[in-house]
Formats: sequence, C-alpha cells, structure tokens
Amino acid sequence: MSDYKIEIKNLYKIFGPDDKNMVELVANGLGKQDLLDKHQHVLGLRDVNIGISASSINVIMGLSGSGKSTLIRHINRLIEPTVGEINVDGENVLAMDQDKIRDFRRFGASMVFQNFGLMPHRTVLENAMYGLNIQGVVSSEGEKRA
Repeated sequence: MSDYKIEIKNLYKIFGPDDKNMVELVANGLGKQDLLDKHQHVLGLRDVNIGISASSINVIMGLSGSGKSTLIRHINRLIEPTVGEINVDGENVLAMDQDKIRDFRRFGASMVFQNFGLMPHRTVLENAMYGLNIQGVVSSEGEKRA
C-alpha cells in the first residue's frame, strides 16, 4: 500500500482518434506542436507522476493551458486517461464501475470547477469542506476529512 492518499503514475492524456498509438511517439520526445501539426492530436498530459499525502492542502499551479484542470478531472474520471494509473486510498480509480465511481465522486473526491470558483468569504479549508457540509457531516469531522 502506498504512503499517499492520491497517487498518479505515468499518466498521459492525448486527445484524438488514435490517442493510444500516439503515446509512444510522445514518450519518445515528440513535442506538443509536432503532435498537433503532424498527427492532428492534442497533448493534454505527458507522463504525470505525483503523490499527494493525506491531511494536507495541495495546489496545482501552472500557466493557462498547461493541463491543471485536465489533471484534476482525471482523478475523479470526468476525463478518461489515454494511459496511466490513478489510485486513491490504494484503490485503482480506473477499475471502478459506474456505481462505484458515482459513490467515489459523491463521497471520496470533490472539486470546484473554474467557472464557479471558490467562495471568497470562506477559507481554503472551509471551501474544501463545503461538499461535506452539504452532506450533513459535522464540522469537526469535516475538518479532519477535508
């Protein structure tokens, strides 16, 4: 079992009709622009490897278009990866069936979409606890879980 709450290994996301066959080209150094110009595919994520510990607030930062939202949407499978591993609490998120992923999204992972933003009158922790508050989780328990 991993020491991480969330562990992502060798994650690639390539948008296009032949995405799986493009992975080897990208892994061998084909750049984002060449992938688009020569193969009409778009590189979303390239070989992402990250471990996130429990009981911590983490920030994914980068320039516009760098893949931050794409990465986060992979954790709860709003976007399916081309290849790679995503584990939460040691469980393979990619192996979850529809019922399991629905429960996972409801109770195991949440996110704020960019278009809606964080609530400015709440702290980062309070924003992270928001989904738990809606579920009726007591604040002290919500604080531990968030």
